Amino acid sequence: MASAQADRGGVAAEASVSRAFSARIRAFADELLDFAEREHAHLPVQRSCELPDVSLDVGFSASGYAELCDRAYLPRLPAMRARKVRLSVLDHASLPGMPRWASPAPGLGYVMAALAEHGLRGECDTEYAIWYVYDPARALGVQAMQTTTLRPPWEPSFPLRLLLHWAGRTAQSGMVHAGTLGHQGTGVFLVGAGGSGKSGTTLSGILHGLTSVGDDYVAVRCADGRVEAEPVLRVMKQDIRGLRRLGLEAGRGALDGPLNWQGKAELDFARLVPGARAERLAMKAILLPRVSWSPSSSFRQASAREAMLAMAPSSLYQLYGSLREDFRLIASIVRAVPAFHLDLGEDPAEVAASVRAFIEQRVT
Repeated sequence: MASAQADRGGVAAEASVSRAFSARIRAFADELLDFAEREHAHLPVQRSCELPDVSLDVGFSASGYAELCDRAYLPRLPAMRARKVRLSVLDHASLPGMPRWASPAPGLGYVMAALAEHGLRGECDTEYAIWYVYDPARALGVQAMQTTTLRPPWEPSFPLRLLLHWAGRTAQSGMVHAGTLGHQGTGVFLVGAGGSGKSGTTLSGILHGLTSVGDDYVAVRCADGRVEAEPVLRVMKQDIRGLRRLGLEAGRGALDGPLNWQGKAELDFARLVPGARAERLAMKAILLPRVSWSPSSSFRQASAREAMLAMAPSSLYQLYGSLREDFRLIASIVRAVPAFHLDLGEDPAEVAASVRAFIEQRVT
């Protein structure tokens, strides 16, 4: 009896500590949001960014991070009825009066869970001491850093990833991780695990006359059974072997930038092939590519379950923090458009021609 009472007492004490720790996280998140709201108009660098249904006003306490965004994102005119969102990228080096987290570092996912109970999005990268907090009710977000140069190596490839993901989430729109190809305004998704041929197929299609809204993260709107995709990022990634297979070489022309943290080249594909970036594509299918080394490419029906398993894991892993809404968006896409396996041929030009013919068949 005494042992059982002691166990219950220990559990109660642990729960009390957990609740107290969660309360400190929520209080700190509120401090950061209030500070960002006060400082936003006074930040020295300001930028605008557009996502479907969302117009983003982004302020930076240091110009270096703004330059990352200039390289990554496309300038776009604001939509007339877009929801207005303010985001602030703040660092202690520039703003020493910014609130600081004084308690032990929270565990992975702890911030997300503590804030979700109160309608907030949030996470903490303990390795780089970066806090991400977003309040949907106030349409206000903050990324708080020690200094903008202390950041994960993948940050330049997709700066503001989590804040843009949370800010761009509506009941019918958000971002997914997928490649895209299009022809005359109609498009297809290309999804699958690394090595499946997704990026190579996207780039070969672009090189042979097709368009795209992106190969990594794309903005998607799914409403009334219709799916549209728009660009988010200016650049796409490709490994050196894939470039050589397509007759390209890193370090020349549109590929003259440094390799990224994965050793991949990052290229503005519209600079490589002018006119290749579509403003919007009406998506008609999900393709699951597979390197088959066949003489020619072929298509065969895939199930909705196969499409879900190909699209959801990478999107939910890399764009996290709103799991239920993200899962519902991907599920609505899978329900709205059919899926097909794409067994890839050996010749990039033939692959592109096959995808073009497939898209033409999907136009109704």
